[in-house]
Amino acid sequence: MNKNLEALVSRMKLNNLLIKTILIFIKIMKKIIIAALIIIGTTAKTFAGPIVTIHFEIGRQSQGCTKFGICNWGVSVARNSTSDSNGSVQIIENTNSLLITLTKEAVSGKEEFLKGNTVTFEEQVVVPSNILKGLEAKDKITILPGTYKLARTNSGYQINIPLN
Repeated sequence: MNKNLEALVSRMKLNNLLIKTILIFIKIMKKIIIAALIIIGTTAKTFAGPIVTIHFEIGRQSQGCTKFGICNWGVSVARNSTSDSNGSVQIIENTNSLLITLTKEAVSGKEEFLKGNTVTFEEQVVVPSNILKGLEAKDKITILPGTYKLARTNSGYQINIPLN
């Protein structure tokens, strides 16, 4: 009887060891999955085109650059953040969208148009050819009148515009 009891205790110890090993394996796999998701999230920008820093006025061209829109576009000399730029524009290939980033300074005095999580362009805005060239865009880009997603960032705002 003692031998049977000893064998049962021995099997139970092995089962406990096996369960502990499986739990450790699950914890390690969770960490690997989280690390993979972080890596995938941080490399998502590899599907994006060049970032072109721009300077412009906020306003509707037809209204003397008042209200909301993008007026008097220009490209900054560098293709990264510079002191004379007040935003950037980038084509995000995997979502087929145009991402416009605006600094807080760029929208100063126009905050009334940036309430909520959308922004409305009341008139068509054609992206100038010098900016298209910097973006390496294959086609012309026109922002049609409509409402687009708006996100707040630490440094300003981002507008996501689907491209057709």
